[in-house]
Amino acid sequence: MKALLLIVHGSRKASSTTEIAHLSRAIAQQSADFNHVRHCFLELAQPKPASSIHELVALGCEHIVLLPYFLAQGFHVAQDLPKLLQQAQQDHPQITFDMLEHFGAAQQMPNWVLEYVKTHH
Repeated sequence: MKALLLIVHGSRKASSTTEIAHLSRAIAQQSADFNHVRHCFLELAQPKPASSIHELVALGCEHIVLLPYFLAQGFHVAQDLPKLLQQAQQDHPQITFDMLEHFGAAQQMPNWVLEYVKTHH
């Protein structure tokens, strides 16, 4: 089984965590590529990455794609996420982990921004 895990900064604001939960569910409903889609927060909210990874492993996922849901390469992307990946690989050596580039680095980002502006202007 294959899973997608969105890794988000986190916020104390409940509406922010709810927004991410809705996004995860919407991705899960539209995706035929992933058996499970989850989200986690680096700070200020639950669940934490290790907890979400453990849940996915317990569900039988053998391949977990990690998507850093960050627009820019700040400290978390540059420093924390490589450590998170290393720890996940140590804790679950039988699992294949793929860490994607942070969301803002997607080559499609300029097109997405322009399309968004075009449809909301």
